[in-house]
Amino acid sequence: MSVPVRTRRRETADAASRPPAGLSTASGVAAVTVLTSLPVFLPGAANGLICAELGWSPVRMGAVLAVYWLASLSGAFVSRRAAPPPAVERTLSLALLATGLGLLTAAAAPAAGLWLSSAAGGYAYGRTQPHTNALLMRRCAPRLRAFAFGLKQAAVPTATLLASVAMPMLAGPVGWRLVFAGTAVLCGGGGGLLLRRGRSGARHPSPPRKHGGAPLRMEPFLLALTCAGFFGAMVGNGLGGFLVLALTTRGVSLSAAGAVATAGAALNIAVRLAMGWLVGRAPRAAWTALTVLFLTGAAGTALLTRPGLGALTVGALLAYGGGWGWAGLLHYAIGLPYPGQEQRATAYSQMGVSLGAATGPLVCGLLFPLSPAAVWWALTAAGLAASACVLVARGRPEPGVSPARNRPRDSPRPA
Repeated sequence: MSVPVRTRRRETADAASRPPAGLSTASGVAAVTVLTSLPVFLPGAANGLICAELGWSPVRMGAVLAVYWLASLSGAFVSRRAAPPPAVERTLSLALLATGLGLLTAAAAPAAGLWLSSAAGGYAYGRTQPHTNALLMRRCAPRLRAFAFGLKQAAVPTATLLASVAMPMLAGPVGWRLVFAGTAVLCGGGGGLLLRRGRSGARHPSPPRKHGGAPLRMEPFLLALTCAGFFGAMVGNGLGGFLVLALTTRGVSLSAAGAVATAGAALNIAVRLAMGWLVGRAPRAAWTALTVLFLTGAAGTALLTRPGLGALTVGALLAYGGGWGWAGLLHYAIGLPYPGQEQRATAYSQMGVSLGAATGPLVCGLLFPLSPAAVWWALTAAGLAASACVLVARGRPEPGVSPARNRPRDSPRPA
C-alpha cells in the first residue's frame, strides 16, 4: 500500500512543479503578436527619418499606418467564417513569412514597399488574432487562460516599446532600412520554425462544436462587446499617436514627454498582465474589471485637458493603464461563451478593435488643429461609450451563449 501512495504523491508533486498547461503556447503566441505588430510601429517610430528621406508629409505616413489597421479589419472579417485549421502553426508561420516579406520590401523599395508592408502585416495580424485566441482556449489550462490573453495582448505595447527603443539606437548607426530588414529576418526565422513544428507536431483536436460550422450571427452580446472594442481602440491608438505631440505643445520638453509615454506603455503592459492574472483566479471579476478599466481611461483622458505637468502625467498614466489595458480581457470575455467557435466570436471583437484603431488617430488628427483639448474630450467620450457597451453586454444575456448562463467553461459571470 505504501508504494502506490508514495508514487501518487510523487506524481502529484511533479505535476505541481510543472508550469500550467499551455504556458509555452501563450509565450509563442505573444512572440507572433509582437512580430506581426511591428509593421505599424516601426514606421511610426521612424516617421521623421522616412519623411525626410522620401519627402513625404506626415499625412501620407498617417495614411500608411491607417492601411495597416484597415487590412487588419479585412483579415479579421475573413477569419470570422473560417474554421480553425488542424495545425494552427502553419497559418501563423505563413502570416510571419508574409510580414517578413512586406518588411523586406519596405527596406528595399520604401516608396511602394511601405504601403505593401502595412497591408501585408495588417492582414496577417487581423487574420491570425482570432486563430491565436482559439489556440489559447484549446491548449491553455482554465486557470491560465485569462493570463494567457493578457500576455498575448501585452505583446502589442511591448512591440511599441521595442520599436521606440530600437529605432533611435540602431537607425543612426545602420539606418532605418537595415532595422526593417533585420526585423524581416526575425519574422522569416520565426515563420520557418513554426512551419517545421506544424509539419512534425501532433494535430490538436478542436473541441466539440455546439453550433456546427455555421457562422455566428451578430447577437446583442457580440455587438455590444465589438462596439466596446471599437471605442476602446479609439482611445488607445489616439493616445499613442498624439500624447507626445500634445504634451510638447503644452510646454513639456520632448524628453519629459517621451518619458511619460514610455512609463505609460510600461504600465499598460503591467495592467494587461495583472488583469489576466486576477481574472484567472476570480473569473466573476471580468465584467467589473472591464468597466473599471474603461472608466479609468476616461478619467485619465479628461485629466489631460488640465494644466500642469503633474495633472498631465497622472492623466497619461491613467489613460494608458485603463484606456488601453482592457484588450486581453475583452477578447477573453467574448470568446469564452462560444466553445469551439472562439475564433469566430473573437473575429468580431478584432474587427471592432481594428476599425477603432484606424478611426481614433483620424479623429484626433482632425480635432487637434482646432483644439488639443477637443482631442481628449473626444477620447473621454469614447471611453465612456466603451464602458456603457460593457454594461449593455453584461445586462443582455443570450440563452446558450451568455457568460452568465454558460457553466462548462470558466466564463466571467455578472456579479
